[in-house]
Amino acid sequence: MKYAIKALLLAGLLPLTAAAQDSTQFIKGSWKELTAKARKEHKPIFVDTYFEGCHACKDMEVKVFPRPEVKKYMEDNFVSTGYDVFKEAFGKELCAKYFMTGFPTYLIISGEGKLINTGAGYQEPAQFMKFLENNISRYKAGQYLTGFGNSLKTDDPEFYHTFFFAKDRKFPDSTAVKEYLLKQKDLLKESVFKVMLVCRNLPANYRAFYIKNRTTYIERFGADLNSNVLNGLLKQDLTVLPKQLDNAAFDAFLAKQQQVYSAVDWQEIQMYYAENYLYKTAKDAKAFLEFAIAHHDTNENRVRYMRFYMSAELEKQPGLKDLYIRWAAPALTAESSLEVLTSLAYMCRDGHKDAAKKYFTWAMAKATAMGQPAEYFQKELDKLGS
Repeated sequence: MKYAIKALLLAGLLPLTAAAQDSTQFIKGSWKELTAKARKEHKPIFVDTYFEGCHACKDMEVKVFPRPEVKKYMEDNFVSTGYDVFKEAFGKELCAKYFMTGFPTYLIISGEGKLINTGAGYQEPAQFMKFLENNISRYKAGQYLTGFGNSLKTDDPEFYHTFFFAKDRKFPDSTAVKEYLLKQKDLLKESVFKVMLVCRNLPANYRAFYIKNRTTYIERFGADLNSNVLNGLLKQDLTVLPKQLDNAAFDAFLAKQQQVYSAVDWQEIQMYYAENYLYKTAKDAKAFLEFAIAHHDTNENRVRYMRFYMSAELEKQPGLKDLYIRWAAPALTAESSLEVLTSLAYMCRDGHKDAAKKYFTWAMAKATAMGQPAEYFQKELDKLGS
């Protein structure tokens, strides 16, 4: 998304104004003006963070934000604004405040500065509408991520600040990070949590405290950032396994780790282990797919990105393609993303005719609902016949 008014507005030197010449739902203004407007209108602020050259950001600008139902809902329920995180200083400050490293990232913030929720990545219109509606419900219910302070001013250590503002971003020195962490008494504090996110090997006491209090961390800082912390722990766990595939060692490892982590998280944890050990370390796509099927994995996003990772292997090995299709089937519905439905439909054309018809039919309906061309889906259905 390109906005006509840049950083001068952050200092309040110009009044609130539309963010682009075509008068979208996005406006620009100083943070003081935006929060005042939000309080006056009893609406939360929707903040889109992006950068030029970001394909997902551009897709949101072109395919999602202009949709009539999206535009109207945002105009009626939010004060919407956006910042280029590389060109606008305030965008960089938001990145450091809320530990944003991937884009687009969306922030939902009350007029009082309380963080309601975050979101990320390209979302199809229907999915994005659910995201917006859920956050209006959170706003009305007074549900906030209370770990983050209301003020944009923080007491983050200098090495954390440097991590976000240096031109050549590098992870902070591990010794400095651990020295900082070991001095802290409040392990649930905002600045401490953010340093945990840049620590590549948490001290043992932090690891134990985090696992025991993970639910509290999620309530305070949200699920997305906590996935980063958890994945860091899981990555450490995997270092005890051999580089070559050893099913017996992996089974014993899973049995041991299941006693460490919460049952609520275990499905995703074991799939993380499987993906990173069976596929990425042992390089055994068949072992991973068989594990995913046996453990009833229905994570649509994993189905999507593993299709990308495995593309060459799936083309060369028909048996793998059959396993992948079998794994994907329970994860997909008519509400799945157009990308995934289209990919599976074409994959199923040879040898899985009924599945191909189902996915092409769903994809055609989805494309039509999104206002995108759908004729080629009908042509594929015609080729498949009755």
